[in-house]
Amino acid sequence: MKLLLVMVLLLIFNGLYINTGLGLVRDPFTPFYQMSCDEQATNLLKQIQVWQFKGLIKNSDASYEQLWLFSDNQWLAITAGVIPNVLFPWQIQTLFTDKIVWHANLADSCEESVLWTMPLNK
Repeated sequence: MKLLLVMVLLLIFNGLYINTGLGLVRDPFTPFYQMSCDEQATNLLKQIQVWQFKGLIKNSDASYEQLWLFSDNQWLAITAGVIPNVLFPWQIQTLFTDKIVWHANLADSCEESVLWTMPLNK
C-alpha cells in the first residue's frame, strides 16, 4: 500500500515538474509569446481606427449622453462613459466638440500608453 502511495506521489510531482518546465501551466489569456511594445501599440491602433463617430445623443440638462460609433455594419453605443468590451482596453480620455481623444495602456512591462484622436466631423 505504501509503495502504491509513493508511486502516485512521484507521478504527481513528476507531472507538476514537467508541466511547469514546459510552460504548460500558464494563464490561458496571456499570449504564448511576448509582443513588443510597438506591436502592442500597432494592434491597439488597428482596433480603434476601424470605428467611426456617427453621432451624439444628449439631453438639454446633460444628464444623459450617448455616443454612437460604426464599423463594418456594426453599431456601438457608449452610454454614460461605459466602454463596451469590444473596445477594451480603450477609454475616452477627453471629449471635445470636434474630436474624441482615446487612451489605452499597454502591458505593464511597456510602461507606456497609446493615444488616438477620433475626429467627430469629416
